Amino acid sequence: MKTGSKALLTGTGLVAAFALFFGFNVLVNNGLRDARIDLTEARLYTLSDGTRNVLKTIPEPITLRFFFSDKLAGNAPQLKQYGNRVRELLERYASLADGKIRLEVIDPEPFTEAEDRAVQAGLQGAQLPGGSLYFGLVGTNALDQQQTIAFFQADKEQFLEYDLTKLVYSLSNPTKPTVGILGALPLEYGPGGMMAAMRNQAQPYLILEQIKQFFQVKMLDPVKPEEIDEKISTLILAHPKDLSPQAQYAIDQYVLKGGRLIVFADPYSETMAAMPNPMTGRPMPGGDQSSLLPELFKAWGIEVAPNQFVADLALAQRVQTGRSGAAAVVDYVPWLAIPGERLSRDDVVTAELTQINAASMGSIRKLDGATTTVTPLITSSNQAMLMDVKDLDGDPNPQALAEKFKPTGETYMLAARISGTVKSAFPNGAPPAERKDGEAPKAAAPHVVESAKPINVLLVADADLLDDRFWVRSQQMMGQNMYVPIAANADLLVNAIDNMSGSGDLIGLRSRGRSQRPFEVIDNMRRQAEQQFLARQKALEQKLETTQKQLADLQSKAQDQSNALLSAEQEAAMTTFRDDLLSTRRELRGVQRELNRDIESLQVLVKFINIGLMPLLAALVAVGLAIVWRQRRIRRALEG
Repeated sequence: MKTGSKALLTGTGLVAAFALFFGFNVLVNNGLRDARIDLTEARLYTLSDGTRNVLKTIPEPITLRFFFSDKLAGNAPQLKQYGNRVRELLERYASLADGKIRLEVIDPEPFTEAEDRAVQAGLQGAQLPGGSLYFGLVGTNALDQQQTIAFFQADKEQFLEYDLTKLVYSLSNPTKPTVGILGALPLEYGPGGMMAAMRNQAQPYLILEQIKQFFQVKMLDPVKPEEIDEKISTLILAHPKDLSPQAQYAIDQYVLKGGRLIVFADPYSETMAAMPNPMTGRPMPGGDQSSLLPELFKAWGIEVAPNQFVADLALAQRVQTGRSGAAAVVDYVPWLAIPGERLSRDDVVTAELTQINAASMGSIRKLDGATTTVTPLITSSNQAMLMDVKDLDGDPNPQALAEKFKPTGETYMLAARISGTVKSAFPNGAPPAERKDGEAPKAAAPHVVESAKPINVLLVADADLLDDRFWVRSQQMMGQNMYVPIAANADLLVNAIDNMSGSGDLIGLRSRGRSQRPFEVIDNMRRQAEQQFLARQKALEQKLETTQKQLADLQSKAQDQSNALLSAEQEAAMTTFRDDLLSTRRELRGVQRELNRDIESLQVLVKFINIGLMPLLAALVAVGLAIVWRQRRIRRALEG
């Protein structure tokens, strides 16, 4: 009876275990499908709150077609790994979008209709021995509007989430954002300003034409902009010189209400200094050419050094001067050619830019006690100093500025992103508006004392970089003017507007880490070992070179005496040289082996820890738990 009961209990237990296992899998597949644990340092596999908010607010369904040549990628393991990461991230997007994202994964094998679809969509193919490898994304919305990522580049992995979220947001909000422009720089008229427009000679700045290709542009009245339309997604201040208190108050309230602002403020605008006088037609050098907004900047927790510009010998542009009677090319320290190394690689606005050309840039400093976050976007080198703007009046002498230049060793912030909660620069409310006699006062909007959300301000301490002469060159081709960019100034502005015009969730996204991470300890060991053995290796290489030369000279003499026998001394010398040559080579190989020995040992240890030790520890833990569980069963059986 006991045996039968025991068998029955055992069978019932197996059935119950199977039912429990089946139920657990159903629960995991349905209820815990999106549950994940991200143990990476940079939280690579955890989507930001901004992305989640964008996915939750998709109004109409969109379709994402992910083209990835999976079979061809088998010959490129790193590319295949990155492709799997992109696919998993897209699947995560689709699962969080509540059915508003339809994801299609397509493998465009060579000479198939899928490959034709990839080509038709404008995707770029990478040539491999087996054919063209495609690795891109095509998104469409209900209006058949299309957004594409032509090829996912591994070196842009830190911006992968931003690029995907931006594509989804653009498809969900297809209307072009409206950009407002306010300031003294006459972007819509050109260097001649209003007078040139009155003579039908206006030549708008090319950078304005670049903006109009991507955004709707609204030029604001610089005299009395007492209120900024809320429909303006991003406001650009292009050299905001001599703005009235009412205009500054309008900017203050616009920012506090959540408006996005891009400021090109200048301690000395060389463009405006070269602007012709409407009466004489000649430039008006001297005078105050600054466009700083000290009260607003103070409220935002920053300061731009007044009456000073950043001179930088390491970044100085080369200019031609003829002051000494003969033409000479010298470094002009006020004009900077800022390379990609001095642009932030962690911000989407500057990450892809190669060079920015600017003139007499200002220095941005975060104020003590400021509650805002000030993130540098562009910085000078440490071969820089602050110089007085008076040195730029009239016709500045490049050689005199170079002689006066003395670097401080300090790095200066030239452009920055500012965010955080701030208070109004006008604590007492709006300044009184100027009105004509008999004009009724306008109803004032409620005064905002403090920003409800963090502000979004991007400040560049220069307005001259918007001028055509600093970033583009004109060339004659077949009787027409062709404009060739020589710097990425226009890309900087378009990137900034593109980023600031998106949702607050999109602006809040920052660069992430890379899934492919180097072994920093091993790299440091390699560098230290190379420094340690470099002198020894160099000495051996010099000895090897000397020995080879002596042996070659002796062999040349032997060829000249081909009809005569070599002397015993010559034969002994050649034998000695050959032995030294072989010995030096062996010693050099020994140095190289010694260089790699410690590194290889550490690599073996790391591989053992990752591949062998961790699974072994997991197995030991499992065995230990099994032993404990078995002992408890035996104890309960004995007690029963």
